[in-house]
Amino acid sequence: MVGVMTIVEQVAAALVRLDLAADLGAIVARDDRAALAFAASLDQEATLRPWAGRTVTVKDWIDVAGLPCDGTNAAPSGRVPKHDATAVRRLRCAGATIVAKTQAGAENEFHGPCRHPFDPGRTPGASSSGEAALIGRGASQFGLGSDSGGSIRLPAAWCGVVGLKPSFGLVPATGHFPRVAGRNDGRTVLGPLASRVDDIIALLTVISGPDGRDPDCVPVAIDDSQVVDISTLRIAVVDEPHWQPADSTACAVRRAIALLNEAGATILGSALPPHLEESLEITQRYWARTRLTGFEVDRQLRDWDRFRIAITRASSNFDAVIG
Repeated sequence: MVGVMTIVEQVAAALVRLDLAADLGAIVARDDRAALAFAASLDQEATLRPWAGRTVTVKDWIDVAGLPCDGTNAAPSGRVPKHDATAVRRLRCAGATIVAKTQAGAENEFHGPCRHPFDPGRTPGASSSGEAALIGRGASQFGLGSDSGGSIRLPAAWCGVVGLKPSFGLVPATGHFPRVAGRNDGRTVLGPLASRVDDIIALLTVISGPDGRDPDCVPVAIDDSQVVDISTLRIAVVDEPHWQPADSTACAVRRAIALLNEAGATILGSALPPHLEESLEITQRYWARTRLTGFEVDRQLRDWDRFRIAITRASSNFDAVIG
């Protein structure tokens, strides 16, 4: 059909966009020949896969077969995984082409700095910074990152893109390097980045669900966002006076609350108990756990469980929270 690009042509165009964003320092590994070969194989298939022609970049801490994955190592370690992380494998099976591995963090002793897509004088954020920088520049369509204490959410917000930290156990962590799991890291999850909320939903639908290897991953269906009736939703608002956001952030939150109210949602105000100070204190002890005694680690885990139970109970009174 005249005017319709082949999958090879779509992937080739994506590789050119990566070339044009080389100044960001966001890419740490790529194999253009392998990407184009995969695209060519898709062009030969009789049935078009749903993600054929779409390209994905992946944070360096997530395994992509055939590409280096150094994790938290400051310099190249020579580690080249033979198998994809579960989320990567699912994207490939859907027809997506993996075009690059991206820098984990704004600074790297070997690769150098990762720069903000609009202002090189600003930081692109935390450890999924390469993903957010490329998507913010328009050089990547879809990204796969990981988040423990803000590593998707902060760079997404700072680079003007959309990022989601999924609930723990929704997306398999299989293939994250260094390894993460509930017993040794109950906070880190894999999650999507993109330029639009609809793209985040599409990505999450592909990568979520048990894989038979991550024992923490549970079968939870992702509903169609288009059928949600906003007028039936109960929205809680986080409003803790000791945590003052920037004026622009506070304005955006007020605007979102107003739009939800206009759409008929019930705004509950501060339905959550005060919790930010407590959550920070528990988190700081979690970060320091290698320096704690056995008794202190046990107490931190018990406090964490009590906190989760209290927030879960409070959350039964509303459908969403904004803050």
